[in-house]
Amino acid sequence: MGQVHDGEMPDYWLSVPYVLTLSVLSEVLALLTIGLVRGWGEVTPRWIPFLGGKPVRPLAAAVPAVVGGLILTALFSSIPLGDGRRLGLFGVAENVAYVNAGWETLAAICVAPLALWGPITIVLGLAYHHRRKVTKV
Repeated sequence: MGQVHDGEMPDYWLSVPYVLTLSVLSEVLALLTIGLVRGWGEVTPRWIPFLGGKPVRPLAAAVPAVVGGLILTALFSSIPLGDGRRLGLFGVAENVAYVNAGWETLAAICVAPLALWGPITIVLGLAYHHRRKVTKV
């Protein structure tokens, strides 16, 4: 979408399942994050064998949330280095070129919320633990 590519784009048989898998995985993780603020995140659903109806231990939800938030923060954060480069988790990367400023602005608007996903998940995990620990006493 407006990016300038030097090489060939991947074949559809490879790119479509890849994008579909990433989309479904992102939605599942986002829905699990909602469990940190909703009542159904405090009691295991009844349809889950052996655990159904039992309360969720605060650390069993808070620790994966905080660890996941740290991973998301590392994945989607980068430090601008100048000259069209940035330092990310996997080293120094070149910024992608766009056909015009409109496409570049649209890409920045669409990708910007990803940088907030990790820190927000960390805060939600800590708040979940604090809320559940306080109400348990």
